[in-house]
Amino acid sequence: MAATTLQEDLALVDSVAGWLALDEARVLIDCAARVPAGQCIVEIGNYRGRSTTALALGARRGAGAQVYSFDPHVPFVGPRGGHFGRADQAELYATLSRTGVGELVSVVTLDARLVGPVWPRRDVALLFIDGDHRYEAVRADHAVWEPRLVPGATVVFDDCDFADVARLTAELVADRRLAPRATVGKLGCFEALR
Repeated sequence: MAATTLQEDLALVDSVAGWLALDEARVLIDCAARVPAGQCIVEIGNYRGRSTTALALGARRGAGAQVYSFDPHVPFVGPRGGHFGRADQAELYATLSRTGVGELVSVVTLDARLVGPVWPRRDVALLFIDGDHRYEAVRADHAVWEPRLVPGATVVFDDCDFADVARLTAELVADRRLAPRATVGKLGCFEALR
């Protein structure tokens, strides 16, 4: 596929339903582009594929890292009242096809907390957590994937303006498990210290 400009990539992301702002999409593209060959990207929560598209476009700009995108797509009402389910899964597949990034994305329709403990390698260079934002859930998402992170991995949390996500990230920084790197919009970017 021919190389695209960043503006073309952002326009493609903007064509996908979701709440990820374009400055946040740019952060995901940049982070994914830095993932080296032989390492991967794990996304927890994908809705209809807006962030998934950004991650895959970034991977394509870089070394072509595989994006593993987890979302069980079971009927769910989020803590902010959003309704999610099977229709979102169908839209996700349509998005991956329409945007041309499907070859870089492995969709896993399981709860990421079930897969993390049996992941066979320590090869996750970028972890994007955007699943259930309730404290216990986001804490569990991080906890099961933390042992799979490569040294110095990037960990990005969406909705850091949500109290439970902010609480967890503050705890992880205080425990010296994460070091803050940047905040863009509602994304919090960190470096894994363990």
